[in-house]
Amino acid sequence: MKTISAKTLRDNLDEIVKRASRGESIRVTYRSKAAFIIQPDNTKNTSTRPGSQDAMRNYINQVRKINMQPRHSTLNVNKPIKELYHELLDHDPSYQSGHE
Repeated sequence: MKTISAKTLRDNLDEIVKRASRGESIRVTYRSKAAFIIQPDNTKNTSTRPGSQDAMRNYINQVRKINMQPRHSTLNVNKPIKELYHELLDHDPSYQSGHE
């Protein structure tokens, strides 16, 4: 934990606030004695910041949950691919409207 004086805090408040919002705790001294500690607010949701490590961890955990769910194919594995393809086209409205 970094220690700064009250004067440094007063002179560089914007920078200190940014450092605390990034997760750094800072001890502030007044007249050479510890006065208080500035800490990051852990109640806010940091995972919503795109590209943050928390956001990436949450995304990876979501993908893992999806991958662990069983998948069931609706395709008949006994039919040839050509027949399955034509069945797909027969049920596709965009294909039928343009090729009738």
